[in-house]
Amino acid sequence: MATDREITERRFRINRLIELGRLDEARSELEALKELEGESAFILNKLGIIAVCSGQLDQGKTYFEKALAVDDRYVQAYNNLGNIYKEMGDLDKAVEYYQLALRYDREYATAHHNLGVVYKQKGDIHKSVQHLKQANRLQSVMARRELAVSPAGTKRTIAWLIIGALLVLLFLYRRS
Repeated sequence: MATDREITERRFRINRLIELGRLDEARSELEALKELEGESAFILNKLGIIAVCSGQLDQGKTYFEKALAVDDRYVQAYNNLGNIYKEMGDLDKAVEYYQLALRYDREYATAHHNLGVVYKQKGDIHKSVQHLKQANRLQSVMARRELAVSPAGTKRTIAWLIIGALLVLLFLYRRS
């Protein structure tokens, strides 16, 4: 039986492989993780991300829906479904899924950011700015917490702070 630490390390490795675009390796790691913990929302969500990264939106959508069938509060799956609908041009459906993510986690910065982007596309500048600012605030809070606990995360934290500030400034500049 795998320890919690082993599962956490494996999940971290899977996330890193996906970030690096090493999707086949990530898929293999997910299969190995499935042997340890069964079919979890995490695994199904990551398989969905791999499918989307491979250009298979429908398969990705199916995986995200399966993740929610396992855990109906798995906010990343709601967010990813919102991304799929945004990609398909169904902005109202995208908003619906981002809001579902926020129903279960009001401090989910990624969903706030995505809502800000979609509201901008829809022409609702007030809501767009509101959500982008909230995303930036939440990302800053998370970054400070990360700095306090993990000096190794310092560069990544600073990068996210800079990216967040630049996005808000760019958005406000384009608005004027």
